[in-house]
Amino acid sequence: MTETQSAVQAVSDLDQAIDTAMSERDATALESLLADEFIYTHSNGRSQPKPEFVGAIVQRSDPPRRLLSDVHVELHGDIALTRGDLDIRYLDTRPDLFMRYVRVYRQFGSDWRAISHRTVYATDRKPLE
Repeated sequence: MTETQSAVQAVSDLDQAIDTAMSERDATALESLLADEFIYTHSNGRSQPKPEFVGAIVQRSDPPRRLLSDVHVELHGDIALTRGDLDIRYLDTRPDLFMRYVRVYRQFGSDWRAISHRTVYATDRKPLE
């Protein structure tokens, strides 16, 4: 595996790890996966810095499952960008959401950490089955 292929795989794996940590309300994992300057921008345009975002995630009751698909990775030196589809599946009566996302990573030494995330509604696509 080339260095580029290895970096693409590492960043792609981090994408899923972040969404799994969100689904599991795992603050420890989120603290290690997100850079200190991380900003999460919700589909409604509201942005949260890392401490506020992680605090809100761990306080959720009945968090949804977050399923990623059609993930693409772009490498630009020490910056990486991921984009793809995000299905938010609730385990209660709330309707599921079908989104798209863009996440930006920066490389710190040999580690990649997310620095930014943006979610938007994707009304044109069908849910994963």
